[in-house]
Amino acid sequence: MDFQKICDALKSCPEVAQTFAHTDVVKYIELVGLLKPTPALAYLQRSHQLSVPPPTLPANVHEFLRACFDVPDETAKLAWNLFRQIAWEFKPAPDEQKANRIKHVKLFLSHGIEQHIGVYSLSPPTRVCLDPDCGQPLFSDPSVLRDKELAKVKDHPITIFTLDLGAVPGFSTSVYCRNCHTRYYHNYYVHDRATTRTYYLQDNIPEFIQSAEHFYTSANLCEPFANMMATASTSATNCARIYNTSISQSSLEPLMPTSWPNLQMDVEDVYNSFFLHALLLDHHERGDIFELQHNAPSQAERLRPALDARNFRMAGTGQEEWNHICDLCCYIYQDDSGRWMYIRSNITDGYNMGHFCCTVHDCQNRLRTVKDSFCAEHQLLKKQCCVTTCREPVEVGFRTCGLPDHREAELYHYQKGKAMFQLKDRLQRAKASNSFPPPPHNSIATSRLPTSQLETMATGVDLLPDAGDLWDVDTAPPNFDEGEETEYTCEGKSSQGNQKIKAFFGRRSTHNEQLSAWSCGVIAGSATFFGSEAPNAVREFWMKLFPTKASLPAVLWHDNNCSIVKMLRNDPDEYRRTYFDHVALPVDVFHFKSKHKETDTDCGANCNPYIWPELRTADGKWRFNSSAAEQANAWFGGFQSMVREMPVERYNFFLDEMIKRRNRTLIKDLQRRGKNPGSIPREVLIDEYDADEMDSSTADFGWEGMVSSGEQFPGLNDYYNAPGFE
Repeated sequence: MDFQKICDALKSCPEVAQTFAHTDVVKYIELVGLLKPTPALAYLQRSHQLSVPPPTLPANVHEFLRACFDVPDETAKLAWNLFRQIAWEFKPAPDEQKANRIKHVKLFLSHGIEQHIGVYSLSPPTRVCLDPDCGQPLFSDPSVLRDKELAKVKDHPITIFTLDLGAVPGFSTSVYCRNCHTRYYHNYYVHDRATTRTYYLQDNIPEFIQSAEHFYTSANLCEPFANMMATASTSATNCARIYNTSISQSSLEPLMPTSWPNLQMDVEDVYNSFFLHALLLDHHERGDIFELQHNAPSQAERLRPALDARNFRMAGTGQEEWNHICDLCCYIYQDDSGRWMYIRSNITDGYNMGHFCCTVHDCQNRLRTVKDSFCAEHQLLKKQCCVTTCREPVEVGFRTCGLPDHREAELYHYQKGKAMFQLKDRLQRAKASNSFPPPPHNSIATSRLPTSQLETMATGVDLLPDAGDLWDVDTAPPNFDEGEETEYTCEGKSSQGNQKIKAFFGRRSTHNEQLSAWSCGVIAGSATFFGSEAPNAVREFWMKLFPTKASLPAVLWHDNNCSIVKMLRNDPDEYRRTYFDHVALPVDVFHFKSKHKETDTDCGANCNPYIWPELRTADGKWRFNSSAAEQANAWFGGFQSMVREMPVERYNFFLDEMIKRRNRTLIKDLQRRGKNPGSIPREVLIDEYDADEMDSSTADFGWEGMVSSGEQFPGLNDYYNAPGFE
């Protein structure tokens, strides 16, 4: 700011100098700098005139400045004539502009809102149409095209969630090209007859993201929210609470307009901002054009196709650290002939969490909503008795048919969910504990997890429910005993003894999330297992995660590798049987010692990690951490309650994003610790690339990329008799 010019201006007009002190002039110039993006000023002139201040101010801007300084109308006009050139040339740095806005926010709240001037005024990043076909030839030189000016300015009130000021009122402006009929908004543009909003390709993602029709969120607020989720498993509910109680400024509350759209952040605001911010980052990092449906019925529906597309890309090899290497998960050495060898170590383990899915076992069709129990293909089963062996239709008001045994099982199911039943059961077990061993771990009182197997005797229990305990199939609370499979023992009903009736009430969840992590803790990929953690499911996961033999790690740890080895040995399909021939398949050290019997000679002969000398260091220690997946699961489990009610596209996207952010944090930590994190070029792993030999410089992890063998990992020659680099 040129203070000499300010002094000269004040000297030239004593009338203004009597009213405006030097500090007032500085404030006036700062306010004009904040007002420039407002529609009244921004679109007062054509784009080629922007370097020159307008001769007069729009009425609302004039009234705002007059009210800020409490001066007469004529004095306000004189002030503009006197300071306009200085104010127009003032271009503060971004940090200075931010500080000016914080300093003067009360003026905007007190005097700006009534003049249609918000704390922020968000407008499109362009003043002219971006379509080159809309250019107009100059009269002086028809060979030169002049950009088409945008017109038909519209604005509407918005709430902006900021990191510095909390939630504040503002205005969003859109402008229109009369030639190509395209309307330009702050984040995107839309053609009149189009159904797609196209986001601008810029050097950075927008400072403010439109998370809903009348709500914008600051990008620098979305980032800490995402990091809080990834590092501390902070739920969206708690993010909103922290924002409303700690970031929003109570000193501004008395100045907030009472009729403004909601100034409190809620869960949907957090999630809408999180998902849109992550999508914008993803497209920006890849340099892709980002498009969304414009006329979607809701923001969730609008984001769904983009979330699905990213989820499809992330499946299998999509994680950016899929091809990761570092000193902790990759061992490089020279064999006796001088060839450079390397061994990568990867661990796979599952965690018992999932999203709601069709109740039909292993059905992977998407539910219409997360409140449904069946997919569209199996909707008719909703009217079928919940007893797993019964195909009779349900009766109105119940989830079972009219058979007395099935009805009693349903009444028992409702009754056992009540606190009195659980307390009574605890008392019975406490009495019984004097002469009998304690009940199994999966008894009613201890197992309340989804899909838990309950085997409970109902002897002497009053099965009559309260009147409010019965609901119609279509109106029953969806969160009542969700996904619980109940076994009810029917006594005295058969000459063959007590008969167990198994029924499934509520919604079913997928079985588990399978994580594949490198021994350093960086996660290579994940997958949802729908029915079970069967050996074949693990193999299918590995074959999708490592789609070529060149991409396979030298070592794949798993707590059930002994069953996987047996399955591979007996597979009639030669390709699938031999896919892992040059991969060591040990059981991780912890599970081998604690979960596998010493009498299991087959497991000991094939999966004992001590078999492979490459897995041990010269001083007899394990070379790799084989518990990395277990440790990753401890972190991963923190999201269980957060993702439980998410639709499948949000569920997968959220977990993939958390993995990506955690990986980036771990990479920074590995760099800080000097563990030389890097990556093998994807084309080396995907294209079955063969290399002749690695030289000593290749073994330096500072080099981004390392060659691989098409015959895959001859570092285990002694055990597998695999060929070396040819």
